[in-house]
Amino acid sequence: MDIISIIAGLLKDTKSLIEFEEQVKILMQKVFTQWVGDVFEKLDQTIRLKKQAEGWQYCRSDYRSVQFLFGSVNFKRSFMHDKRGGSHYPLDECLGLVPHQRYSPLVELKVAELASENTYRKVADVLKEWTAVSLSHTTVGKMVKRVGKTQAEADRALVEELEVAASLPGGKKVDYLFSEADGVFVRGLKKKQSTEVHHAILYEGWEANGKRVSLRQPTVIMTTEAIQTFWDEVQAKAANTYSLEKAHVITNSDGGAGYTAERFQTAFSQSEFPVLNQLDTYHVAQAIVRTFGGGKSEIKEQIR
Repeated sequence: MDIISIIAGLLKDTKSLIEFEEQVKILMQKVFTQWVGDVFEKLDQTIRLKKQAEGWQYCRSDYRSVQFLFGSVNFKRSFMHDKRGGSHYPLDECLGLVPHQRYSPLVELKVAELASENTYRKVADVLKEWTAVSLSHTTVGKMVKRVGKTQAEADRALVEELEVAASLPGGKKVDYLFSEADGVFVRGLKKKQSTEVHHAILYEGWEANGKRVSLRQPTVIMTTEAIQTFWDEVQAKAANTYSLEKAHVITNSDGGAGYTAERFQTAFSQSEFPVLNQLDTYHVAQAIVRTFGGGKSEIKEQIR
């Protein structure tokens, strides 16, 4: 039976459009996970034949399951020995899957992004409601730490490369570069436990589509490391992505401890122009209230 006939049958057998949509969602997950599993197994066969031609020895086929956003994919892949006797799962290596990895890289990335603005329990609830991913808040916490550690190692390598380089990397030339930075406290698993996540974003401007505004070429840097390490990573990421000597850099922050104009000046010091640092409108308004009080006054309106 083809997929169109199956969907038509679901529409006939369900009592409401809500029930129909729920059943179609389940069908999509089942079909796509089966298709992806079949593709993985065909790819495994191709890789196995190539490796055998290179002198590798096929030992057996083992099952593996990986949770994607669209569902859990089950597949068999070959376990092989190379010419030196080393053990390999060539398909895993081709896909970039590390041993014992149960979730796809995109699942782990989305978990980390959601956790920057929500509790671990809320992240688990959102994923369960809107995707095929079901995990505990404890697993969310472990995943966030693992993703953060991996990102920190990659960012640290960029910083080290910049420190030993004889000259700045040749990056993309832009007339303007914008950057924002701030810190967010993420609640942990234990009561009154929280971790500060330093995060910055680099972008080349913005585009308006009606009332919607989207950033152009956004790049995000996030870490729970010390504040100086964070700014070293921002500087390294900017230097490895852009050639800023002739670029005007405009930055935005709340001016709080760790996110001052001086921090931005240092991070983008390769620009020949002064870095223009702005306070966001919320904190400008807050400073006016602190100075002149909460009541209405003509002078406050003039200053705004």
